[in-house]
Amino acid sequence: MVRIADLESGNYWNHMGMRTVENNAGEIEVMIEITDNLKQFYGNVHGGVIASLLDSSIAVAVNQQLDTGEGASTVEMKINYLRPANKGSLRAQGKVIQKGRNLIVGQGEIKDDAGHLIAFGTATFMVTYL
Repeated sequence: MVRIADLESGNYWNHMGMRTVENNAGEIEVMIEITDNLKQFYGNVHGGVIASLLDSSIAVAVNQQLDTGEGASTVEMKINYLRPANKGSLRAQGKVIQKGRNLIVGQGEIKDDAGHLIAFGTATFMVTYL
C-alpha cells in the first residue's frame, strides 16, 4: 500500500495545491482551494483542474488497495461536468469499484463548499508490478 503522504508530497499535487483531508465519515478526500490561477477565461475552475482532482481522488482509493510491489496508472477516465465552480474549495472523494489482477476501476465525485455536486466520473487504472 502506498502512503497517502507519498502521493500528496509529489510535485504535481503541490503545483495544483491539492491536499488530503478526512471527512466526517472518516473517509479520505482530496481538497483544493479555488484560486485565480485555476480559473479559465470566464472565471470558473478550468475543466482540466476538475479532471485532475477527480483522477487524484480515485488514485488515493486505488493506491490503498494495492499490494506490496504494485503500482497503478490511469489508462482511461470519463467525467460528467454538472455545474461550474468559482470560489471557495472543492472536495473530491474516490472509491474502488473493482480490483482485478491487471485493472482497477474506480469512481469519484467532486462537491463544492455548499455540497453541490460539481462533477462525477469513473477511471480505470492499470496495475503495474514494481
